[in-house]
Amino acid sequence: MDAPHPTYVVAWDIPTNVVVREKFTVKVGIKCSNGCSLANSHFALYDHEGTQVAVGTLPDEQWPDTVGLYVAEVKLEAPASEGLYAWSVKRAHSDLEIPHAESSIEFGVRVVGRPECLVTIESVDKMTQAPLSGARVVMHPYRVVTDQHGVARVRVARGAYQLFVSQTNYLTCALPVEVAADMTARVQLDLEPVVERN
Repeated sequence: MDAPHPTYVVAWDIPTNVVVREKFTVKVGIKCSNGCSLANSHFALYDHEGTQVAVGTLPDEQWPDTVGLYVAEVKLEAPASEGLYAWSVKRAHSDLEIPHAESSIEFGVRVVGRPECLVTIESVDKMTQAPLSGARVVMHPYRVVTDQHGVARVRVARGAYQLFVSQTNYLTCALPVEVAADMTARVQLDLEPVVERN
């Protein structure tokens, strides 16, 4: 009997953050190394405890502009507690017309508390006080970018955060922030020092 064909699993379009108990979707793609049709074959998703949380079925058609890749979207529900979880997609061994080996992949699910407070961040040049558009704002695990007025707004859960604001050609600024209600933080960035070369 011929050896089972290897199969490969990928997962993408996974949200950066998912709020506790909220629904979210991921895309799962599976391909046979020999290009066999996997139409209507099944796969399963498992949570961090190894419990099966969903079953998916690959469609009849291959993913556009690919050879042998079949993709399905699966709806999932986030865990009840905050944290970073390792979930997995598994395609069981199948015989079909030609045997195919089992394959799997892990992906991370970051679960955050329900956002309760609106934090407004104003980012400006320290010397000129000009607004800095496109500055990257991180209040882990939340991330946003400032608009053309140098302002970014992000909803976060109450708690203590380290606020990071960075922009090209500027020194990154880090501030401890305690969020208990809606608030505004004004962040002034210093230009990077110019290094003179001889």
